[in-house]
Amino acid sequence: MQIVPKRLYAAVVHSSVFLGVATIGEIYVASSLAGIPPNAALLVGFLITVGIYNFDKLADLDADEANYAGRTAFVAAHPRLYAGLSALAIVVALGLSIQRGGIYGLGLTLFPGVVAVFYSLPLLPIPSADRLKDIFLVNTTVVALAWAVLVAFVPLAVAAGQSTYVVGALVAAVWFFIRSAISVEVHNVRDVEGDSENGVATLPTVVGVRRTQLILYTMELFSVGLIAGAAWLGYIPRWAPIALLPAIAYSVWITYALTGTTRSVERLCTLRDGEGVLMVLGIIVATSSGMILPI
Repeated sequence: MQIVPKRLYAAVVHSSVFLGVATIGEIYVASSLAGIPPNAALLVGFLITVGIYNFDKLADLDADEANYAGRTAFVAAHPRLYAGLSALAIVVALGLSIQRGGIYGLGLTLFPGVVAVFYSLPLLPIPSADRLKDIFLVNTTVVALAWAVLVAFVPLAVAAGQSTYVVGALVAAVWFFIRSAISVEVHNVRDVEGDSENGVATLPTVVGVRRTQLILYTMELFSVGLIAGAAWLGYIPRWAPIALLPAIAYSVWITYALTGTTRSVERLCTLRDGEGVLMVLGIIVATSSGMILPI
């Protein structure tokens, strides 16, 4: 028995709505770590994620066909509608960011879009690699940086950049930079065959899937140390390490399951994008129960 109908799954995942919801969760987590009350950044994050990711899919229709046949067919079926709704999402996101966060909110919201343009389109004056997407490790770094900035600092801009929130926002930015980098490389494992054919250098294509897993495990350990250390120093709430630990364990399982199982790597990547749900649930449980780490 199929739990989620194929058309509904395709509509939610291929339209980037699932990623947009995941971004809402990540912004909620970043705001909680910094002590910022939930604000309009939640909606801004959802809309800009949907818009940017959809335009990236439109820009890479030909190159992505080998990796994402189902997604390519879904997007190519109604390209004008897809582009129109995506543009509307971006316009509304930018309007909200200006209204609530001023020029800083606008700049921070635009940042992922600017990165996406140079990531997906051949605009770099480099003969060997005219897109950021084609440069080894730079491709992962710029994607992780773009979303870390959006998730951690747009809530700060909307909250008028109060100084009491800045250090927590910086910790959240580093945390989500690591989380995003891990997510990108997990998705690169799924794309390893198509990336090899298209000459895109990623960790899995350069060092292999097994070594990529070991690198990701190391990054997981670093993220645990970051949160525990920041909580111990009082930069973020004391409940943060316990609240976020289930999400880290979940992420480690996703990385482990990439090899040696019969599970669909495509579905594992979709599940990886849901890590934010566990973070949100962990924070809700921790804050409602008064849970703290005994350090």
